[in-house]
Amino acid sequence: MAIPGFYVWEVPGKPVSIQISLDVVDRLQQDVIRGFGAVPRRGAEVGGILLGTASSGGSVRIEQYELIPIEYKRGPSYLLSPEDVEAFEASLNDLRKGSAVHPVGYFRSHTRDGVGLGDEDRELLGRYFPEPGTVALLIRPFGTKPSIAGFYFKEDAEFQSGPPLLEFPFRRKDLAPDEEAPAQPAPERPRLNNPPRVEAPRAEPEDLAPQSEQQPAQPVKRWPIRNPPSDAIEDSAPVEPLQTAGLVPAEPELKAKPRRGWILPLSFIFLLLGLALGFQAGLVMRLHTQGSTDPYSVSLTVTQSGSDLQLAWDRQSPAIRAAKKGILTIEDGAYSKPTDLGAGELQSGSVVIYRPVTSHVTFHLVLFVKEHDSLSETVEWKQ
Repeated sequence: MAIPGFYVWEVPGKPVSIQISLDVVDRLQQDVIRGFGAVPRRGAEVGGILLGTASSGGSVRIEQYELIPIEYKRGPSYLLSPEDVEAFEASLNDLRKGSAVHPVGYFRSHTRDGVGLGDEDRELLGRYFPEPGTVALLIRPFGTKPSIAGFYFKEDAEFQSGPPLLEFPFRRKDLAPDEEAPAQPAPERPRLNNPPRVEAPRAEPEDLAPQSEQQPAQPVKRWPIRNPPSDAIEDSAPVEPLQTAGLVPAEPELKAKPRRGWILPLSFIFLLLGLALGFQAGLVMRLHTQGSTDPYSVSLTVTQSGSDLQLAWDRQSPAIRAAKKGILTIEDGAYSKPTDLGAGELQSGSVVIYRPVTSHVTFHLVLFVKEHDSLSETVEWKQ
């Protein structure tokens, strides 16, 4: 049964029902992605305490959470040092004094190898969450598609091993596409530094992450941001007409006659200029005849869709078709995450979904065409 403002996680045949607030999904996803971008390649894990209510019948409602930072003395995984254990215990004791909600479980993001809860997770859960209704939440973040999450619960006093029994996309619009976020009004379309350029829409998939490659592409209108700022054009000073009156002598009889020695050099210069202009005109006509575009451009564009940003490129551009691989780097405040893209991902999918944390995001795409040849293109989004 749908509950407004919550996603209900239930496994057929299992006596458990976990309800997680969509507001919690929104905020927790941002914390997970922020940690994911803190360390190149793999990303750092984050974790903490789930807060809510639990009933004896197997129903758990998650309404809040508490992020518990650690010092990462044992690497990027969420593994507690002795100092981290003291901080975790202190936070847990404080949270248990609350009356409205209380600790009902534990969560962390998962960027390490393997699947499922680790030995350290089970030891932590056994020590601090002995209640039978305790749940655990693991969230796997990705650079080019929504995070995937799954719950664990106790059966015969033990948590399941291996992957969760049911996984779900950890993104509000995928869990409740028809429900508006009640916490704040929908954000306005950001003012880009550069205005949109009018161009024919391309047939591209709406969302690379949840769709399969077999689905037909849908036309999507893009917002290119490589045009010069409109305010710079409007505020520029008008060009004054060239003053030529002073260049004409008042008395024709005073005009100096050119020396005959200049005629041949001047003729040669004009001949070279004519050849250069003719070559340039022929090149332009050839490009127009072939209908080609800049072979070094991938038309990298970014636009906002709800709370997400959609990064797109022209998968038919010569650079994309010739690229062996690519690296997409997203810089969002302190967050900086490079993601490898194979030739198939570059040519078959052309939309990357990203939820911004700050009001200024930079997307930098590097394409490797040959072993020692590469090209790059960068776009920015500002709110």
